[in-house]
Amino acid sequence: MHDAKEAAERILAADAVLFDWDGCLADADGLLPGARGMLLSIGSRGYILSNNSTDDPQSLARRLNDAGIWFEAERILLAGEQTLLLEAERAGGEPVHLVASPDMTERATRLGLRTAPGEADTLVILRDTAFTFARLKTAANVARHCQRIVLSNPDLTHPGPNGTVQPETGAFFAAIKACLDGHEPSVEVVGKPNPHLFRLALNHAGIAPDRAVMIGDNPDTDGAGAAACGIPFIHVHPDGPLTMRHLAGSVVPRTNPLEWQGLTRR
Repeated sequence: MHDAKEAAERILAADAVLFDWDGCLADADGLLPGARGMLLSIGSRGYILSNNSTDDPQSLARRLNDAGIWFEAERILLAGEQTLLLEAERAGGEPVHLVASPDMTERATRLGLRTAPGEADTLVILRDTAFTFARLKTAANVARHCQRIVLSNPDLTHPGPNGTVQPETGAFFAAIKACLDGHEPSVEVVGKPNPHLFRLALNHAGIAPDRAVMIGDNPDTDGAGAAACGIPFIHVHPDGPLTMRHLAGSVVPRTNPLEWQGLTRR
């Protein structure tokens, strides 16, 4: 859906509005034009569904609060956090080998997931901002013998500032996969386009898929995941025919300001 008027009608009628984060609401420099007004106008109907695996919901909520937007952490569903939660439940106390940033490695421990370097039956891969040759070597040798690989998301990159890209979880997996030499562990993806995040949002909102709408910049993840759940998809892109600024320009003036009074920080 690319027409701003049609998209605005869908958003205004929806009981839940699901947003991607990188490239949709924000980039490395902060919120994209139109994103703040859109989030304020949507209010408690808004959810963030992101393949982000370097933040937890509380830290992302604090970033929004710093921008003057109150947003409950419970409405922020991140692939990295959900991967750690799922594996903490599934592992049953058995250790996994975790590829992740130092912050998310600490987060895994707080969530009850046992991590151990070296041999493990499960290799869990998040975006590792401290990735090194030594980490790659260790993870590659674990991958050559493990039974399962769990990816927070398959993305190779996400948008960076000034037209650059940031390497993502899928890029780390590609490097590890190149070292498997024929070994074929099972591979599971938790983040988009897997329906998991979408289903969590629908369950939290208590609504049917056709009462929600997904707004994102990537048809292969945001769009495909939404379609798998029967959720209408609105494609926005900073350089595309429909930007968040254009979309907000159609939605915000038609939203009753009384609906979002008190959502901005005083």
